[in-house]
Amino acid sequence: MGKKLLFWFQIIMAPVYTIPQVYKIVNGEVEGLNLAIYAIFMAYILFTSLLSLNAYRIKPDITRKQTLIIFSQWAVYIGIIVIVGFKKITWGQGDTVVSVAVLILSAITIFKYKGFKDPYSKGLLAVWCKSVPQLWLAYTIILAGSGSGMPLVTLLAGHLTSIPRLVQVIISGRGSWDRPSKGLLLGELGNVATWTVVTIAWAYFKIF
Repeated sequence: MGKKLLFWFQIIMAPVYTIPQVYKIVNGEVEGLNLAIYAIFMAYILFTSLLSLNAYRIKPDITRKQTLIIFSQWAVYIGIIVIVGFKKITWGQGDTVVSVAVLILSAITIFKYKGFKDPYSKGLLAVWCKSVPQLWLAYTIILAGSGSGMPLVTLLAGHLTSIPRLVQVIISGRGSWDRPSKGLLLGELGNVATWTVVTIAWAYFKIF
């Protein structure tokens, strides 16, 4: 019952994260947001979905199937944000900086692991594609002196999706920590840590 509730909670929280963000973007409230962040998030979804699929093939149980569904659904929601934000969020210097940083770190990772085949390679690529943009988001919030482009409900939903997803990965890997599961864990640890940094930056300007 607990695993089922965890699964459905994450299914419900995905639109809760997305809808307020889309509403803000449609209304032109895009301070502190960068288009590159959401575009690169799509690559993160690709790598984590592939890791989830590989883990499911090694151990095809219901928990790993649910993990695959949870990661895959985000392709739809982040895709909506990218489409809506394409004309609203201008490409700026920050987008270029994030893109170049992710490309350099990804190139180093691919060189080290000689491609994408190794799950640790995909895990690190997921880290770069999620953590670097989120750290830049924190920086742009600080630079703008405002977190108005990030609704509170979206910020909280980010934690209410990432933390349960980390728990989901831990549960699915427990008892059989194969390389795809470890790679997935690596990506999610980076996600939770850097979203916490975003939260601190956002809270600073809301409180002070």
